[in-house]
Amino acid sequence: MSRFHPAELLRPVGRSRWGMAVVLGVALAAVLALPGFGGHPQLASAIGLGFVLTAVPTLPLSFRAAAITITTRGAGVIGGAIVAVLTSGHPVALGLATVVAAVIGALRPTLGPTAALAVVLIAVDTGNTAQWSQMPAYVVGAAVVPVAWLCWRATVMLAGKGSVASSRAPQDVGADGSPRLEPHALRVGAAVALAVTISACLPADLLGAHWLVTCVVLTIQPAAVQTGVRLVQRLSGNAVGALVAAGLLGADLPGLVVIWAAVVLFVVAMALRPVNYTWWAVTGPPVLLIISEYPGRFPWYEGGVRLAMNLLGAAVVVLVVFAVPALMGRVAPTSGRNIG
Repeated sequence: MSRFHPAELLRPVGRSRWGMAVVLGVALAAVLALPGFGGHPQLASAIGLGFVLTAVPTLPLSFRAAAITITTRGAGVIGGAIVAVLTSGHPVALGLATVVAAVIGALRPTLGPTAALAVVLIAVDTGNTAQWSQMPAYVVGAAVVPVAWLCWRATVMLAGKGSVASSRAPQDVGADGSPRLEPHALRVGAAVALAVTISACLPADLLGAHWLVTCVVLTIQPAAVQTGVRLVQRLSGNAVGALVAAGLLGADLPGLVVIWAAVVLFVVAMALRPVNYTWWAVTGPPVLLIISEYPGRFPWYEGGVRLAMNLLGAAVVVLVVFAVPALMGRVAPTSGRNIG
């Protein structure tokens, strides 16, 4: 098995996408600001969450791949929202649904962690109480993503760049057309189940316990070495991101300033995520913290709680991906696709 090298933290693995990131940033600014002008600022969080969950981590450049990816993620967001509402007030059912969604995402790289993140974050957004009235907001948020992507593609064509580098959507089936049941999915299911159990045992009044589950969902990769790299990237990046979040949340800035701060961080995250995941690990957490509670504010120390949950989530990942296989005398597979 290859070993992790510190240079992996910032080593470029792709090209930046500033043009697409700026267009998506303008769209995010609109979905956060417009509900307030319409007299429904409480919908901004739901619309913004649907938008971000559909857009991240990156969007393909070619039309066909983008259509497949956006449609799949949008369905995951809407399905996750429905599950979150149906299981509201039933933590055991919510936990089981989260595990199932994570396993499905592990088996379907095009979907990835989107559905599981949607279940967890939308359950928090609705306050664990049935909120069918918010469902159209999540749908709107997901629907804005293809509109923004088409706007970006139009600007590329108008600028005289009629073609863009091709990108293919990940294949979800084997040669015989049947789903690939990989050990990766089993590890994801076991780790998320353990994370859900631990989060249920934490104090009920602890803000941000759900970040433990999202950490595990986003960290485990098909290959053990990829998981190791992702662990280091998330822990180092989230330490910086926690400081950024604390500053933004503790400064008591005007709402418009908070929106623009989230948009700028989102643009940087989307532009540099293809270059290296560490950039998202730094800039993504403040964006999610702001959007998930907007127009309200989390306490300034929420960023620190999120970092603590990431540390606990890292321990879960190490146990399931590295410690257990070592104790069983076998090594996790070292080949696979990075889907986070």
